Amino acid sequence: MKLILTTMCFCIGFLAFAQDPFLTVTSQDSVGTQPRFKTSLGVSMKLNGYLDFYGGLNDSETFNVGAINVFGTDNPKSLNVDLNQTQLKLSTKYIQKNGKVIYAVVESDFWGENGQMRLRKAYVETTHWQIGQMWNNFGDQDIWPNIMEWEGPPSGIWVRTPHVKYMNTFKNSAWIYEASLEAPIDTDFAYQEFQPLVEEVDQITPDVTFAVKYKQAWGHLRMSSILRHIRYKLDNETDNFTGYGFTLSGIYKPNRNNFQFQLVGGKGISAYLTTVAGNGYDGYPAVGDDFNATPAIGGWASYEYFITEKLHANAVLGFTRFNLDDSERLVVNESETTQTVFLEGDFKHQHYYGILNFMYDAYERMTVGLELDYGVKDLDINGLVDDTALNIDKSRDAMRISFGFMYYF
Repeated sequence: MKLILTTMCFCIGFLAFAQDPFLTVTSQDSVGTQPRFKTSLGVSMKLNGYLDFYGGLNDSETFNVGAINVFGTDNPKSLNVDLNQTQLKLSTKYIQKNGKVIYAVVESDFWGENGQMRLRKAYVETTHWQIGQMWNNFGDQDIWPNIMEWEGPPSGIWVRTPHVKYMNTFKNSAWIYEASLEAPIDTDFAYQEFQPLVEEVDQITPDVTFAVKYKQAWGHLRMSSILRHIRYKLDNETDNFTGYGFTLSGIYKPNRNNFQFQLVGGKGISAYLTTVAGNGYDGYPAVGDDFNATPAIGGWASYEYFITEKLHANAVLGFTRFNLDDSERLVVNESETTQTVFLEGDFKHQHYYGILNFMYDAYERMTVGLELDYGVKDLDINGLVDDTALNIDKSRDAMRISFGFMYYF
């Protein structure tokens, strides 16, 4: 009978969803002073608008500096508006008779192809374990600059992967450590202008991470690391190399104003960085029959300042740099019909990113914002083409205005 009543309450609540700001269903029985289980359905609605002025990003929903075509010359203006970043979140908190809590989440958005629904998160979490798809442990899930555009700084680490994560403290609640086995990320070894002529193969080992966080009332500091075993195929031979990386991140929030930052460095971690994630070049063939992991460094910082109780401003700066030193061979795609084949050389690839916005909390749970996004992509190549020294030094910037509103219910 109790189950039937609970189900009826859920159905009535769901039918009234359009009128209710938030749907929560709780059990009638309790453990201590809390209901045995509580289930909530929440919606984070976001209207995403962007006006591109120049830079060739008019086909990109996000301000991805790495996608700028430095060889392009067209600067079409375009205005786009969508609600694909709207998120649906179903969460359940279940308290066992011994007082231990099990927390489960399923979250989706509409950022799949042609606005189709896409799975973002699906995991179960206990006191010490998290199993499922959630933010990769190499990144810091508790930091994110308060911005309208959805890509974030080019060196940001916001990859969601299936994993098994263990969490505990060093007998001090202020010090938390987290270790995880993460599903490996495939590397296609081809990124827009670059093609090192390396074939992708299936990965067979998980990525291993370890992180330590120092948490206080003012915020936290966190250090994390990752170790990767990356397989590839070169000249019909399958081999592997090692990737590794480190991050230092944190947030300082003594009041509503806050400062956030993240620094990252390593080799063979390009697939984890926002600007090239999914298109990364983690490694490349080097002179002397070697295969090197690509060095990458980057960082970003943001500051949010509340001008009034409802009006706040955000400023963000970020950069990323990739180096391919002593590359044995590399195809540079200057256009669909023009290619330059470097048989030896050094390659530098850099991104710079800056944002300034103003946000206004018009109503409870509703925020509207206006933002200026600016980014620069640099490509510097020095090498040999048919035994002749050649330099390609290209740079291009892009600018857009992002706008929209976010409503949580």
